Amino acid sequence: MTRRRIRILILTGLISIGGTLLLQLIWLRQAVDLGEREFNEKVVIALTEVVDDIQAMRGDSALVEPVRQQASNFFVANINDTLHPFLLEALLRESFERAALNSEFDYAIYDCFSDSIVYGGRVGDEKEGQSRLPRFEQDGHYFGIRFPDRRADILMSLDRWLLASALQLLVLGTFVYAVVIVLRQKRLSEVREDFINNMTHEFKTPIASIASGAQLLSRSDIGEDPVARKRYLDLILSENERMRRQVEKVMDIATLGSDAGQFQFAPIPVELWVSQCTDAFRPNVEQLGGHIDLSIEPEARSSNATLQGDRTHMDGLLSNLIDNAIRYCGDAPPQVAIRIGRTPSPNPAWRLTVSDRGIGIPQPHLKRVFERFHRVPTGDRHDVKGFGLGLHYAKTIVDAHGGTIHCESTPGEGSAFTVELPMNGHG
Repeated sequence: MTRRRIRILILTGLISIGGTLLLQLIWLRQAVDLGEREFNEKVVIALTEVVDDIQAMRGDSALVEPVRQQASNFFVANINDTLHPFLLEALLRESFERAALNSEFDYAIYDCFSDSIVYGGRVGDEKEGQSRLPRFEQDGHYFGIRFPDRRADILMSLDRWLLASALQLLVLGTFVYAVVIVLRQKRLSEVREDFINNMTHEFKTPIASIASGAQLLSRSDIGEDPVARKRYLDLILSENERMRRQVEKVMDIATLGSDAGQFQFAPIPVELWVSQCTDAFRPNVEQLGGHIDLSIEPEARSSNATLQGDRTHMDGLLSNLIDNAIRYCGDAPPQVAIRIGRTPSPNPAWRLTVSDRGIGIPQPHLKRVFERFHRVPTGDRHDVKGFGLGLHYAKTIVDAHGGTIHCESTPGEGSAFTVELPMNGHG
């Protein structure tokens, strides 16, 4: 599936699910509003019946103001005289049962003679303490009703709507997760194809060179010429060594991915480690007309200057960084600078810097240089080979040793890789 089709599929899915979710939320809001209106109408009708019953008991035909709603959960009903609270509670219970109002409520009676709330109680959950109702600023007798858990009751009555909305959110989350997985798999598929193509090219070149050298050696005129024979034998050996290194690099990454506990930590003399790795590259750099500058600070030259690590993988770490500095030198001879020292307190660590004056790394690729199989485009240059595994291997080793690695680079001016490793232990 192409990226364009994937984008269309994602956009269509998001619009469909998002639109459905939006409609669901609109319907939920309308249902809440409708539920509140129905509840308020029931309460007003029930309280009006209570007032009518009170007047009928007293033979009072005077007109009173209707029941008024002072807040979303607070109602006030006017009466012309004092009223016994037990009678009011009985009338409220009976009227609310007829109206199918099952919510618990607080009630209170206001006495205008004493200008005070003379009684207040709760009907419903008897375990919960009653709360004091607010005063209603008017003359005359009245009683007030408040529903303390009204909002929760409305939400409970909309359980089906809420369940549907939760399912919609679950569907949306599942879709987003599926999209992320699809994009990740698509990217991995592209990376795999690039790796296979690159690996095929990397192996095809030395194989072809070895085959050509062997064919030339089989010719009698060249096989009897010691100079030519040595040249082609050196070519075969060089290409074979190159292919061996590539195979080892792939195997190292595969092994690290399957077994992270294979490291054998032991004290490594810092000066000896850096010097030996650097010396291994000097002949190649000098052959290319370049130069390697090794700077070891005094604190790293001490016999006690050691770091805890796996020597084999630490050699691989430094070798990869130096090898990259040589291969990405551009058209000029490689100029590599290696510096090892110690960071200042309070958290001292060994700091290794490998810098070059090569082609550099564009800013958009700096954050991805340590990703597996990621290779920085080199434009029209085809002399830079590799699988995009070296820096990923380096970061894997640094992480396993409890250190950090980062890169600073300017296109056309070069790059600098800095590694910081703990002095005692591996984190």
